Amino acid sequence: MTAQRRVLFALILASVALMTSGCAGALMMPFYLINGTDAPPVLKNEVKSIPKESTMVVICRSNLNLYGSSNPDSDLSQALTYCISTEMKDKKKKKLTWIPYDRVEDLFDEEELHNLSFEKLGAKLKADYVIGVEIDSFDVHHSSQFYQGTAKTLVRLIDVNKHETIARQSMPTYTYPPTPVPVSDYDEIEFQKTFTVKLAKNIATLFCPHDPHEQYAVDSDFPER
Repeated sequence: MTAQRRVLFALILASVALMTSGCAGALMMPFYLINGTDAPPVLKNEVKSIPKESTMVVICRSNLNLYGSSNPDSDLSQALTYCISTEMKDKKKKKLTWIPYDRVEDLFDEEELHNLSFEKLGAKLKADYVIGVEIDSFDVHHSSQFYQGTAKTLVRLIDVNKHETIARQSMPTYTYPPTPVPVSDYDEIEFQKTFTVKLAKNIATLFCPHDPHEQYAVDSDFPER
């Protein structure tokens, strides 16, 4: 018997023993050992349908009167581009070309970014697909004394050549961290950048495999000082 078959046989025996003992939680352990803890992308079928060698671009824009460092558009676009392009499965990510957000900002002014459709922006960038994110709410203040980020987004996956939205997902309001942190402990820009990266990872679950249990450790980025 090969080593691989011995391991599989041992896992089967463990499963049988756990079934007879009624331990449902532990019963899933062999599954995790074989398959890992990653859940598939929420838009698994849509991601699979993207042809290899496609050119992708992420464009985020807020429907809010936020200016300067408070405006999350650029930071979220860059963070989301990085998250999706690196966390996709190897076979898929190696087949795609990602347009950096710097090129988007170089080509369009702020008014164009907000007034042109994602389809038109993608066409001018010569992209095949746009991941367009509308930021409907974004705030990093829980109160005057505490930081806690909240954001609400609408995400679209757009086929530029067909002028077609192939997926549309309204994300639940995202809150991070679960427990507010004192404003005296963190610089506001530092907090917002951390929150923006976490928000990007949350949105990236639409397109990438992810650990659904990771959310239970989110407080670890803001230890007590």
